[in-house]
Amino acid sequence: MKQSPFRFARAASLSLSLAALSIMLSLGACGGGAPKPFPVPAAEADLPPANTAAIRRVVLVHPPSKEKVDVIYWHDGAYDAHAMAEVAHILRDRHTGEAHDIDPALMDFISGVILRSGLPSTTQVDILSGYRSPETNAALVKVNRNAARESFHMQGRAADIRIPALKGDAITEIAKTMQRGGAAFYDGSGHTHVDTGPVRTWATYSTR
Repeated sequence: MKQSPFRFARAASLSLSLAALSIMLSLGACGGGAPKPFPVPAAEADLPPANTAAIRRVVLVHPPSKEKVDVIYWHDGAYDAHAMAEVAHILRDRHTGEAHDIDPALMDFISGVILRSGLPSTTQVDILSGYRSPETNAALVKVNRNAARESFHMQGRAADIRIPALKGDAITEIAKTMQRGGAAFYDGSGHTHVDTGPVRTWATYSTR
């Protein structure tokens, strides 16, 4: 598995950010467009704080397989490449087995939801869907009206999650207040979609 180090500057060109935002907004609710560099993490106020010894941790579980990853993915001022490789493995496409680099800001988003809820960083997050290959996404679009043709799942920038310690709609509302990307609740399956695309939400359709 590819293990590229993840280090990001804390400032980005405003003009480039605005241009990328404009393009992605034009693609629709769950659209992603062409792959783009991972975004600069949002304000530190929304991230696991310094009072946790300047570390960021996630506990991810794939319920069908019982597979679990418990990693400190950020420490000493940088993202840990080995930890992010473990994250990429558990978020792999479950139909093809293909893994893809995962945007570290997506983990910041998920761990930020845990932080804002007042739960400890050891709180379990169930992963229903992470990375999707173009082939898997295309097949899903044919059978599920909620699936987007240009999904951020295909860029390693989205996850469908449940947090057993929280109600699904509560997870979504917390995610929305963070203003860090897309968030929507799917009541048919009781999961929340989060991504590191433009700040937005959208209507979903019951598949029950």
